[in-house]
Amino acid sequence: MMILNSEEIDRLVDRTELIQAVEEAFRIHSAGNFEMPARAHVDYGNKTFLSMPCFTDTAFGAKLVSLVPANAEKGLPPTHGIVLLNDGTTGEPVAVMNGATITALRTSAVGALSIKYLADINASHLGVIGAGVQGLNQPLFACAVRKFTDIHIYDRREKVLDDLAHKLAALLPGIRIIAEKTSLDVLNHAEVLITVTNTETPLFPDDRALFKNKHFTAIGSYKPSMREYPEAVFRNLSCLLVDTEHALQETGDVITPLEKGWISREQVIPFDKVVTGGLRNTANENRVTFFKSVGMALFDIVTAKLIYTKAKQKGCGTEVRF
Repeated sequence: MMILNSEEIDRLVDRTELIQAVEEAFRIHSAGNFEMPARAHVDYGNKTFLSMPCFTDTAFGAKLVSLVPANAEKGLPPTHGIVLLNDGTTGEPVAVMNGATITALRTSAVGALSIKYLADINASHLGVIGAGVQGLNQPLFACAVRKFTDIHIYDRREKVLDDLAHKLAALLPGIRIIAEKTSLDVLNHAEVLITVTNTETPLFPDDRALFKNKHFTAIGSYKPSMREYPEAVFRNLSCLLVDTEHALQETGDVITPLEKGWISREQVIPFDKVVTGGLRNTANENRVTFFKSVGMALFDIVTAKLIYTKAKQKGCGTEVRF
């Protein structure tokens, strides 16, 4: 069995290739060629443990993840975990991978796909709110699907924000990286906005005019108590696109708008309908599009299978016997 750590996975990743793999995962999801039970989601105080198994025709396995937001204040990753990958025919365990890295990569690929399909093709200003792991990876993947000239970033933690600005400047030469003073500054400048926070109160004022002619990729708010967006955003939508209908029970950015009547259940639509061409008109007269991701094990297994295949081809990883 192969063991792949974070550094080995990062060396194997081609962003465009991974985006294509996750795009195929949405098609698998649409066709129903998988088995994925509801994730086991256990909260204890401000800590969360998730167990996410999934079968596809070519592989199966599970991801085990811990989420501890307070780690960010200690300079530690908020997410830890492993992905176990099994051979799709024999069931033999073939790889154990760093789960946090797989999560970061596939989540960023999902975010990039929402931009590819929903954002204005001529959008040049990207906004990112939240300077954690996703704050770094999301813009890297977004720049694989759009030619952004400027990236506006914000985080309430000044040092973390400065660190992110320096990292993005080094990784994305030729693109202006602007550290803004408020989340509203980012909103005002960006045509495409990615939010990756765990806030329990909306990041923006409740003013519908602020959100016109923009695309939103909502990655944070992974609990019912969390919400990144105010009522005004949802009042602007013709539909709210989700990567999985688990979002109906898991995130305040879907639960609250439904409970308050800001959107109807019929307006919450799986994103795979966009990928497969079953839904083409996603914006209303205000030209606002909104995608909410909570993630699913199907993305993990497809990503892990791609990484494992590349590792075998290149002779990477550590082989162990039990």
